Amino acid sequence: MKQMKETMTGFYVGIGIYTAVIEVVGIFFSEDILSYTLGLAFGVFIAIFLFHHMAKTLDYALDLPEKNASNYMKRQSFLRLLVMLAALTIGMITERLHFITVVLGVLGLKIGALGAPFFLRRLYPESYITKEEDMIVDIEEDENEEE
Repeated sequence: MKQMKETMTGFYVGIGIYTAVIEVVGIFFSEDILSYTLGLAFGVFIAIFLFHHMAKTLDYALDLPEKNASNYMKRQSFLRLLVMLAALTIGMITERLHFITVVLGVLGLKIGALGAPFFLRRLYPESYITKEEDMIVDIEEDENEEE
């Protein structure tokens, strides 16, 4: 559970920095700053929702038998895709949301995930695992603690 919270923190830092950079750049180049900001905020909200859904789905699927877990993960992935498409559709039809920034906000999901290891290494240097041997030792220690 501790590792999951650390990973989520790394994601939040990554998406926060990404959002701030996109917002600052947009303030200088956008004609309608309110629409730009609302679109970005909506897209980032969707990205955070999708990340939470992904984390909860994975956590639940790990407790299921393999075949059930596979089917469950496929259904939940499809559901996330539908949510993403619905968000993009809302961004297209709503005049107060700048469509491009909705897309950029949703892409924050990927940017946050890509940036998470970088920030985790700096935020939690004592518990960040980088070597495969250390990972194996860490897993063995967790198994011994459970017994």
